[in-house]
Amino acid sequence: MLSVFPTHFLSLFAYLILRVAVGLVLAYLGIQHWQHRHELQHVLRLSWWPFGRTTTYLFVLGELLLAGLILVGAWTQIATLCVAAMCIKMLVLRQYVTHRTIPSKLFYFLLLAASLTLTITGAGALAIDLPL
Repeated sequence: MLSVFPTHFLSLFAYLILRVAVGLVLAYLGIQHWQHRHELQHVLRLSWWPFGRTTTYLFVLGELLLAGLILVGAWTQIATLCVAAMCIKMLVLRQYVTHRTIPSKLFYFLLLAASLTLTITGAGALAIDLPL
């Protein structure tokens, strides 16, 4: 069956939509975690990892930096690989960390799938990265 939409033309815009969605989600999480950083310092301090404050600041900085790179489309594939690594880490550590601003495992699984898709396909339209 023929496709209703011209996929060759619109595929770059599909990647743009996915890239912007992932970037906005990461920016939202970074802002939420920054606003609740004092509470997260205690939550991210584990028995085998006593550096809660440092972890919180690195976590927020990483989310905001990756969100900015993904939104503008700079080094998108490297940034989405970092997001995928963050998602895998949070899938493993989610059972130890409970806070209302840290999403569920399902959320991190879906973010992992979206970031791996962007790693494979690239940035799409309106990006600093060159489309290949």
